Amino acid sequence: MEKAFYAPARYKMAIPGQIKGIAGGLIFPAGIPAPTLIRRDRSDLGKKYPHLQRRLLDPQLYLAVLPSVTCRKTCVNLASYGWFITEGIKQYESAKQDQSEWKREAMARIHKAWKGTIPTSEAQILTTALKATAFQQMMGCEAILLPSPLTAELSSDYSVELGWLDIGLKAAETQAPGIDRFASIALSDTSLRGLDPWHNDLLTVIIDQITARMPEGAYIVIEQSNEHGYYCTHPNTVGSLLRLVYQLKEAGLKRVVVGPIGLAGLLAAAVGADIWSAGWYRGERRVLLADYQDQMGMAVPTYYSHALAGEIHLEDDLDRLVKRGFLSQLEEQTGASKGLITALKLGRSVRSVPEWQHRQSNVGAATEHFFAVAARETAKLNGQTKAGCLGYAHEWLQSAEKLASKLYSVGGFNPRTELSHQAAWLQAFERFLEEAAP
Repeated sequence: MEKAFYAPARYKMAIPGQIKGIAGGLIFPAGIPAPTLIRRDRSDLGKKYPHLQRRLLDPQLYLAVLPSVTCRKTCVNLASYGWFITEGIKQYESAKQDQSEWKREAMARIHKAWKGTIPTSEAQILTTALKATAFQQMMGCEAILLPSPLTAELSSDYSVELGWLDIGLKAAETQAPGIDRFASIALSDTSLRGLDPWHNDLLTVIIDQITARMPEGAYIVIEQSNEHGYYCTHPNTVGSLLRLVYQLKEAGLKRVVVGPIGLAGLLAAAVGADIWSAGWYRGERRVLLADYQDQMGMAVPTYYSHALAGEIHLEDDLDRLVKRGFLSQLEEQTGASKGLITALKLGRSVRSVPEWQHRQSNVGAATEHFFAVAARETAKLNGQTKAGCLGYAHEWLQSAEKLASKLYSVGGFNPRTELSHQAAWLQAFERFLEEAAP
């Protein structure tokens, strides 16, 4: 099966520009209330957003522990799907009120209605699994991602999560016969950072127990509670992802899907994942519980260089690097970046290119560029042997680590120009090669 890049789908589902190679979409309930999503589906979601003809939906049960007093908007969105524990939130009925009225009422009550817990009884778990399955089936999802709670402790025996999986597999088989069922593996990086991934017994249990049940696929999402930037920086976290993907595929699972972990998802594709997803916005490229708090922040554009495996801040950093002679090493040609690259080669500054100027919300070109590169690089893995995919990833990381080291000599960067994760990724990948490469 070919490797595929899926765009994240929240309230804004459109892809900027005419980007080729985005194979599908991964829908996140935290970002869009169910009534809005259903209405869009009834107006033919796949025609308005062609990339969403193929789609998956993450039930996001791992967000059940969110505190509603600081995450009202997210909790209201999640509550609208029906598989989270709430009390006193009325189901939306279009004949009785419009969506804005329903949402205002829910926002006023959510701090009391949202329980912040997961079901514990078999009957409750079955109800949750059936609701999540039925909704995904109604939405025309190509597979059922089974709900699972978040695993946060390294010492976990994974028995609770396996109980969810066993009930979910049976529920999906009954509710949606013939549709592939994916085991969801939702891990906090707290359970991963403390050990070499190849000596982490929790990962061994997860791999052994899931492959013993042999669902059609697996969906992996990592909550990065210990990360603060846009990139996952700990080698044990990245290494854990690589081990999970590789060994689940080697054991015979038909498909493995990787949720938001940024460009590390491309590494996962190189070692065996079939689908990966990441967006330009921070909330679309990582899962961090703190990100769901009600807060307004205005994004500014950044320039992604695949040679660097990272982005560069545009207020001053890119101009400074160009003056130091790094443009040829950082150049990344896409339809969205063509004007910027041309201007920089002519000796002009970033601010001379309106669509790339360092201004709040001026992120259309940056987003289109990011998606174009992600789709293009995913396509490079298709048709390659296993050795070819691993060679691609290793060469990419070796070059990126060397380039990041060179850029450190310039110094004084904005934190958004991230130059530390490259070495961590290379370390994790070379550790993977020691253990897993043929």
